[in-house]
Amino acid sequence: MDEKRIRHWLIALGALVLAAPGWAADESWIAFSENDLIGFKDAQGRVKIAPTLSPMFTLARRFDRIIATGEETASGYRTYHLLRDGRQVAADSLYFFDNAPICESEDSIRFRDRARDMVGFLDGNGQVVIPARLNDATAMRNGMAVALVGATRSCADPGVNLQQCEHKGWKGGTELLIDRHGSTLVEGFDAARADALDWFSLETSAQPSSDPRRVSFKGVDGRYYSFVDIEKDFAAWFRDRFLPHLDDASLKANSLGQVWTGQGSEPLDDWKAATVADMLRQHGPALRKRLEALRASGGYGVRQDDMGWPFDPERDPQYFDNCGEFAAWKTPKMSVMEHWEQGSFEPDKHASFDFIRTAEGYRLVAFSLPTND
Repeated sequence: MDEKRIRHWLIALGALVLAAPGWAADESWIAFSENDLIGFKDAQGRVKIAPTLSPMFTLARRFDRIIATGEETASGYRTYHLLRDGRQVAADSLYFFDNAPICESEDSIRFRDRARDMVGFLDGNGQVVIPARLNDATAMRNGMAVALVGATRSCADPGVNLQQCEHKGWKGGTELLIDRHGSTLVEGFDAARADALDWFSLETSAQPSSDPRRVSFKGVDGRYYSFVDIEKDFAAWFRDRFLPHLDDASLKANSLGQVWTGQGSEPLDDWKAATVADMLRQHGPALRKRLEALRASGGYGVRQDDMGWPFDPERDPQYFDNCGEFAAWKTPKMSVMEHWEQGSFEPDKHASFDFIRTAEGYRLVAFSLPTND
């Protein structure tokens, strides 16, 4: 075989290897249950992790590089972090949020040094990237996290000491914005605003941002770190871009392919899903009339919604993290409600409109049109 033919054969072989199913190193493994234990399969259904893991400590539905997990042994439960190559690292150091183990985010996962009650971060290889020197921290979002340092443990239960406390928290300390290596970007960060910010909108500048949608924080390096406030951004889009154009073509362009409808007071399971075309045929005139009234009166309010409904972690994984929790920080869901600003919203009287932010922009996904108003 001459050199030219060998080169063509090698190129073809390489293409076959790359195209072979199941060879993608970055595809998620999917959890499955057998005999009340958890294991993981690849996209082709091949078992990659045998079902030996305890569901009590294995909340991951998808396995990218590292998960928090554990298993029952003859002497009790053993917890650790598991890598895809089978290695077990950082034993007995799972980080719990709301009494549940967490999942990885952006090739990192938080861990807690129980002896010192301090938090750090592991990367997808199980290596410590931020030592356990933080009182607490959020998950990584666009390579950043909000951390707490210098705080002391406290108990929210009156008259209960820390050893018997069921609702532990923190008192005092300083909130920091840190990067994925643990370096401080902003000291005195307002963690209460973290969920309202679009972490992927980060801009740095010498002066605070003049954009009214943005919130600016002065960094330790003298620069200002600004983020879009999601509610302000959506409110401006809804007022200036959505409401002015309510013809069928515009409504279709600004809706998901499937839209859920209800009257507002019934259980969410009773809402009906239809293609956007069918929805417009059935509800278009009433929907347009209600939105035109909002446009004329301005009698509505907007808020960020942390519920994943009507989406499902298995059917719509793009809207959820690996634990099946709605990823509001990545794909925020917004609600518009009549009379919300007066604090008098009643679901059986006032309309509501739900939007999800996709890669193409905000899209209408559900709305209610009460009939007894």
